[in-house]
Amino acid sequence: MTYSFPSLESQVERTVAGLPKAMQSQAKVVASPYRICPIGAHIDHQGGPVLGVAIDAYTVLAFAPAADATVRLTSADFEGQIEFDTSNLSKTNDWGRYCRGAVFALEKLYPGQVKRGWTGHISGRLLGAGLSSSASAGVAYLMAFAEVNGLSLTKSELVELDRLIENEYLGLNNGVQDQTTIIYGRADGIIRQDTVLREVEYATHPSNLADVSWLIIFSGYTRELTSSDFNKRVGECWEAAGLMVHGGKILGDVPAEIYRSKRGDIPGHLMRRADHFFTECERVNAGYAAWKAGDFCEFGSLMDQSCASSINQYECGSDPLIKLHQIASETDGVIGSRFSGGGYGGCLLALCEAGKAEQAIKQILKSYRPLYPEKAEICHGWIVDGVDGARIISHDKTA
Repeated sequence: MTYSFPSLESQVERTVAGLPKAMQSQAKVVASPYRICPIGAHIDHQGGPVLGVAIDAYTVLAFAPAADATVRLTSADFEGQIEFDTSNLSKTNDWGRYCRGAVFALEKLYPGQVKRGWTGHISGRLLGAGLSSSASAGVAYLMAFAEVNGLSLTKSELVELDRLIENEYLGLNNGVQDQTTIIYGRADGIIRQDTVLREVEYATHPSNLADVSWLIIFSGYTRELTSSDFNKRVGECWEAAGLMVHGGKILGDVPAEIYRSKRGDIPGHLMRRADHFFTECERVNAGYAAWKAGDFCEFGSLMDQSCASSINQYECGSDPLIKLHQIASETDGVIGSRFSGGGYGGCLLALCEAGKAEQAIKQILKSYRPLYPEKAEICHGWIVDGVDGARIISHDKTA
């Protein structure tokens, strides 16, 4: 059994083959990676810092320019064809909503300049698994529309455009950490995001990187943030900020000394949200320093602390994800773990001793599957590596 994702080259080949044959030779391809967030849970939407790594699991979009404004899109993962005109955008809730959202966002920044559509075929893996497949797809659509319409988008513009898709078009109250990692990710380092200034700094991987591996364990349960308690928790953070500082909109508006003096004056559930935010910010900064120093034991401990705070202070996490974390914590070779994504389903992310990675996956799944037999066939584990961010490639090469 293999514990790695199929190669990008093979995914590109299969995705291009999903286009009409006459279009395949002129196709271009967006390779938009998924992401992991080792530390920095539920704080990007409050202005907190986040650590991120783009990984070698991808959304791949093959597309060929249309002669007019028509978009035709098929998927390896969803049935049917999405078809619409970029000049006559209607809001729907089908699987093509992120594609329509990309046009909506571009019209905000570049009104009247999305005049040309395309025919495309898209593929991805682990949809709804907490690895930001949705943001990955949104970035891919944006890059395709920019390419066929001659728009040169900067990385910062791509981040903002994807935010517009999710916040304004879809009504999801998340921050910018997903698309920032997907766009700015680098194979040679971990990134630390300042989500207020939208600045990124890199910690080049330490010389002992080969001692560890990233593991992803899929619980078998997908999640949809717009129908979970995600938005409710964000609203509670906003409420806590407003109670501690006059005019405070997010917890990042609250100085640490004000938080310490006023945390006991707000309702208990709001105090717990604030406790999570401020301690998680500290963990991100400590983790960034630990990674640069190659102190993986400290880094793994911080991941465990992050997960515990997500459960106890932020009060998120489904039973399967919590159980996966407990199992991983007792598995030989696992240094630390935490939920990937909102914690309402999806994957567990773990840092593991490299030489014990495959055995750790086997042991975790062996312990987990009997607890949730209805998901035994689809839950799985992978060893993933960091990669560079989203890019357009030609279909005959992936370098």
